[in-house]
Amino acid sequence: MNFEPTIEPGVALAGIAIGAAPEQVLESFSRHQPVLLPDRIVFPAAGITAGYDRHGVYSVMCNTRLGIVYRGKLWAGMTVADVLATSSRQTAWGGAVVVDGILGIGLPLPAGYDDFERLDDFLPSHFVFPQLCVFRL
Repeated sequence: MNFEPTIEPGVALAGIAIGAAPEQVLESFSRHQPVLLPDRIVFPAAGITAGYDRHGVYSVMCNTRLGIVYRGKLWAGMTVADVLATSSRQTAWGGAVVVDGILGIGLPLPAGYDDFERLDDFLPSHFVFPQLCVFRL
């Protein structure tokens, strides 16, 4: 199976479903040479990582290699300036920047920056969010 260029907040990214069993992900995408770690499956060539626990996949992250954009608002490789220009409201939720109240998708924040009043108060406008994440609600 190939990675799909689709995003469904809180549901799936690139064809990897939130809640899927790790074994299912490994089987479906085995041709992409996944690396299985105790808490995640990494697809190095595709720039995709699926985090999992005993309940299944809880997050799927991609970097710029996948090249997908969600509603013109979110993509891997965005700068803080991009986020501010494409959204009207930014909040911190579960360690990610969530825009315009769209839960289940966001831009992972750097460690130690999981809360903010204004996004540009602590990150410079040229700061790049290297990954996009779809996560379990």
